[in-house]
Amino acid sequence: MPIDQAQAEAIVASRPWWYHRFEIFPGVITPGVYDPSGTLDKLDLPLDMTGMTVLEIGPADGYFTKMLTARGASVTAVDYAAKDFYGFAAMEKLAERPFRFIRSNVYELDTLPIEPFDVVICLGVLYHLPDMCRALWALRQYTKGKLILETLVSRKHEDEPFAEYLPVDTSNADYTNFWAPNPKCCEMMLVDAGFIVESSWVNESRGMFHCATHPEEWASKKMQVAYDFLTA
Repeated sequence: MPIDQAQAEAIVASRPWWYHRFEIFPGVITPGVYDPSGTLDKLDLPLDMTGMTVLEIGPADGYFTKMLTARGASVTAVDYAAKDFYGFAAMEKLAERPFRFIRSNVYELDTLPIEPFDVVICLGVLYHLPDMCRALWALRQYTKGKLILETLVSRKHEDEPFAEYLPVDTSNADYTNFWAPNPKCCEMMLVDAGFIVESSWVNESRGMFHCATHPEEWASKKMQVAYDFLTA
């Protein structure tokens, strides 16, 4: 039988914590700490994404997976955590349909049964990774169209590429935070990974970068030497 509102509210309430705050079921809003609707608007993706493939890194509660699937996109969500660690499994249950979810580390994308995607979105993930360059290089291999990167940024030393290391749990009492790169650092890493930064948006502590793939192999020589040659 279809899930009713009372059942939906019980499913949402059964989880101890939500990150995304959104309407997960008609009339039912998750008690998340972050409203992702503004970020969705800034992605500037078509309202009709029929036929487009999307790779989402770090879907958490599944808001973007749900919304882009509703636009007609074929979304593959990849997260290091299990589907029920965040609210993704609950979102899937309330949607009463399966979504493609793969539990994997971003550094292990080359071991997965996936092909390059039209759009890759990596939102709120980069600063949690100890090796940012390796992650961007991994994403480059699976981007055939557009990469959208959103991340915590530092506003220090903005006249040069600079990344601030976040020791222990000094950033939001969260030991999973490693780096706060400034906007220029983000752009330079993206360029060295073989992307062309077409536009960017930056506020006090967050940045978003819309990127195309560079058509020439020489553009990513730095990352090729660092990762491909050393792991061959």
